[in-house]
Amino acid sequence: MHPATSIYRTPLDAIDLFVLLDLLGSANPTVPSFFRTTHWAYSNMANAEARLRSLKQLQTTPASPFLREANKKESDRWLGGAIEDDHIPFQARGVDILHMIPAPFPAVWHTMADDGEHLDIPTVKDWAKIVTAFAAEWMELDGYLLPPKKRSPLPEADRIDRTEL
Repeated sequence: MHPATSIYRTPLDAIDLFVLLDLLGSANPTVPSFFRTTHWAYSNMANAEARLRSLKQLQTTPASPFLREANKKESDRWLGGAIEDDHIPFQARGVDILHMIPAPFPAVWHTMADDGEHLDIPTVKDWAKIVTAFAAEWMELDGYLLPPKKRSPLPEADRIDRTEL
């Protein structure tokens, strides 16, 4: 429940941006900007990718960035409703959508080879960094993201593997 003084009238009003990440595990994805209304968010994520690439923080070296439509113009072609996906009910209720899905879809999509064995791990790791940078900037965490202090590594026997959050 939102208190009486809240600017949110419904739980859907509390969603500033619905980011749908889908089919991003194949090598060399091309992810277009689908919606004019959230192109600003797409551009912000593309800027994060460009900065991470310039800082040599990403593992892949594609000929073109994953997010190559950062400078798309209002008069350009927008694929908005071309791909039906999990965002549709939210979009129908007025939630802004940032749909991050490659076009064309990966060759293994909906085949017997559409499994974890066919993920391109460097691409997956790069997406994790790009999306983390985007989310950290969205949440204005830049002042909290300082480089870690140098510390001596724990001996192998004292290390604890964490599998839960």
